[in-house]
Amino acid sequence: MKISKRTKQIHKETATQIGTGLLVNYPLNLSLLFIFIERLNVTDPIVLGTMVTCVMTVVAYIRVFLIRSYFSKHLK
Repeated sequence: MKISKRTKQIHKETATQIGTGLLVNYPLNLSLLFIFIERLNVTDPIVLGTMVTCVMTVVAYIRVFLIRSYFSKHLK
């Protein structure tokens, strides 16, 4: 079974998305928890979870947009 060039490119983009997500999200999550809990004294789990989720959603959007733009430009 031969894998097409396009399928290989999709796998490469997917692996890049997953890899950068792990590299960015884990340290970001720890940093946000430290800031929100230790510095801002946020203790309510609903508020804490909502704040972390909001920041991580914005960061994820930017990260995915940049990676998708890169792969779109280099696939043409």
